[in-house]
Amino acid sequence: MARSEDTRKALAASLKRLMGEYPFDKIPVGMIADGAGLTRKSFYYHFANKTELVNWILDTEFQDYLETTPEEEEGWEVMEMLFGYLYKEREFCRAILGIPGNAYIGRIMEPLLMKCLLDIFDEISDRDGYISFALDAFLAAICRWLSADEPERPEVFIRKLRTRIIRLSERCLMALR
Repeated sequence: MARSEDTRKALAASLKRLMGEYPFDKIPVGMIADGAGLTRKSFYYHFANKTELVNWILDTEFQDYLETTPEEEEGWEVMEMLFGYLYKEREFCRAILGIPGNAYIGRIMEPLLMKCLLDIFDEISDRDGYISFALDAFLAAICRWLSADEPERPEVFIRKLRTRIIRLSERCLMALR
């Protein structure tokens, strides 16, 4: 099992290196395998395609990163951990943002964001509509942040995001009075 994991990690490292040089759609499986010192057959033994490899990278690395989060952390603290991972892996994340039709970043973030949003909108009717709106807004903000030439440090971005959400909420409440 450990050898299989090492092979997957080597393929992941190769893909990440190559994505720093080439667009995702211009990287053939053979090039990924060669970069890992493996054969195409080895690649296909572990992954059905490049998309599956990207998903594995995000699932595995993100999960490993989150496992360093203390159990008692929640809400904004967990989001800061999430943004820490995205910032640390920003070159890879930027590259996968450029893949047409991708939803990779959203797929790993949605469960965490959903947990936070369910708590916030716990007692509101039409809660699903509010959650969908907030989730889309968060994901758009995250994509914009990652796409910046020099993204702010995660803790700065989170602080600003939180402040903007609070101020926007306060203004909306004042307008309703």
